Amino acid sequence: MGAQSPRQSLLLAVATGVVSIVPIGRAPRGVKAALAAGTGLTAGGAAFVALRRPDLIAAAREPVPARQSAVVSAGLGVLAAGATVAGIATDRAFERALVRRGVAHPRLVLGVAGAVLSYAMDVLDRRSDTDD
Repeated sequence: MGAQSPRQSLLLAVATGVVSIVPIGRAPRGVKAALAAGTGLTAGGAAFVALRRPDLIAAAREPVPARQSAVVSAGLGVLAAGATVAGIATDRAFERALVRRGVAHPRLVLGVAGAVLSYAMDVLDRRSDTDD
């Protein structure tokens, strides 16, 4: 896919920071469950479509059979939902740790950290693309 331009990296980093300010760990249980389910359904659905459409996968010559596509897609969906649940729990743990340490605006700190990490990872990705 290739690395993004520096401008795209910066925009993505800002978006990541803004989204990281949202206290999803404090949301009602139903909201968190809906987020995890939505993530799982989206990932599983996208995988199913990609497996059934060989024109979407460069190495594929024919569609993967429906039953195999469904099993792989369901597994990916469960994995994505589980990763979302783990991410929410990790985010909440970081927020609580910052509060215990007396940080006045923990969500802002997490937002800035998310933006910096996002940008740094993309810079590293661009550097590795130029090393090839």
